[in-house]
Amino acid sequence: MSETTARTYRVRHVTTYEYEDDVTSSYGWAYLTPRDAPGQQALSAEVTVAPAGLVANGQPDFFGNHASYFEVHTPHRKLVVTAESRVVVDRPRFELATLDDVRWDEVGPYEPFADVPDAPMLAAHYRLESPRLAIEPVATLARSWFTPGRPLGEALHALVHGIYAGFRYRSGVTTVTSSLSEVLARREGVCQDFAHIAVAAIRWAGLPARYVSGYVETTPPPGQPKLQGADASHAWVSVLVPGIGWVDLDPTNDGVVDSAYVVTAWGREYTDVPPLKGVIFTESANSTLSVAVDVERL
Repeated sequence: MSETTARTYRVRHVTTYEYEDDVTSSYGWAYLTPRDAPGQQALSAEVTVAPAGLVANGQPDFFGNHASYFEVHTPHRKLVVTAESRVVVDRPRFELATLDDVRWDEVGPYEPFADVPDAPMLAAHYRLESPRLAIEPVATLARSWFTPGRPLGEALHALVHGIYAGFRYRSGVTTVTSSLSEVLARREGVCQDFAHIAVAAIRWAGLPARYVSGYVETTPPPGQPKLQGADASHAWVSVLVPGIGWVDLDPTNDGVVDSAYVVTAWGREYTDVPPLKGVIFTESANSTLSVAVDVERL
């Protein structure tokens, strides 16, 4: 790895659920630990639950992500899931201008990816609509970014900046079930929403795009602004470029992903890789959720 950009991080993600009545059993999957990926190497990872219960690391899923399975059978009104890991990241910032020697509309959906392993699978799963991520709602926006004959790098920059400038980051106005149409109507949301817009727009253009879940560095270097999404799980988009590979873009922060980002998982959309999902057995009518994330550079 490069000596100039490599960073080692300690990542701590604590999720706390509180209930009004006893939970007799809780079962869940956690996508909370970094995966090995280009420019990234996971050194260690551990997921714990309180009250104590069974925690097991599952086999890689269809997309190669590592999720931890847990179950708790001690009656409880508070469940705390803690994930701690260490990871080395060496991801130099990619210059989109290097893609301007090709027009986006000259890049076909299949043939240019012949040199990429499992290219047909990538095109099928990352280029088409997925269960909760339709393409048609973003068609108008996508046409404004991917104009005929526009260089690919310029088009991707227009997409990233267009989402950043055209939508307001505001927590609490959308949920994990909000549709693209709802987000487009509100013109505000969070990183998950902006990543979904980007994924759908890139797929509209005929390129494979995947939803990426992870973290960004909590405390930036002196003189640099703190990124949106730094205090919780973050999300961005990755596009497959012929001859280059996957290029990661962050529309929430109007930029290209670099060594300040830690990847945990990727899939077609949020529902493939939520930080936590599961089932509980309880009579409680209400619950509260709190999340604390710290990405510390060592």
